[in-house]
Amino acid sequence: MTDILPISTDRLILRSFREDDAVAFHGWRNDAEVARYTLWDYPFAIDRAEKFCREQAALEPFPEGRYHQLMIEEKATGLAIGDIGVGNGVTPEGTGHVRIGYSLSTNGQGKGYMTEALRALLPALVKPLQVVKFSADIDVRNPASGRVLERLGFKPVGPVHLKRTFVKGEWCDEQDYELDVAGSWLSNKE
Repeated sequence: MTDILPISTDRLILRSFREDDAVAFHGWRNDAEVARYTLWDYPFAIDRAEKFCREQAALEPFPEGRYHQLMIEEKATGLAIGDIGVGNGVTPEGTGHVRIGYSLSTNGQGKGYMTEALRALLPALVKPLQVVKFSADIDVRNPASGRVLERLGFKPVGPVHLKRTFVKGEWCDEQDYELDVAGSWLSNKE
């Protein structure tokens, strides 16, 4: 599965984590603004970032039934600026259903990076993971994340789930999104 990585776009490189990514990864995981709409704990300890990077670096990409994180690196600077989680068969539907999640450092936000990264990643995953559907969910207080998904053809599914998750001392309302591969721009990609 590693033969699809790294993936290069005009401005970005999507690659596997390395152990030396811990400081950069910690930078956005421990940023209150970035962490606000996520499920990870805040503050996020550096030793936890080091352990996570070490574990991800040792993991063969995209194991079935687990999440695998990819690093987003800015080509111009060589800096790690965000990550994408790829959950291969982690939903009740199992194989063929891939869940994604993502985060960007504050410096990486507002530049179209996540749309660019996902536009390159999703088609690369379709054949090797036999993807029929991608899914994601967002905290509705973060509409920018929903716009990223909608630019890629994801559609909101069902009603907003009110008070679905209790995280960082508050209830979060969430919206589910899905992208069926058949009939989408992904079905035309090789």
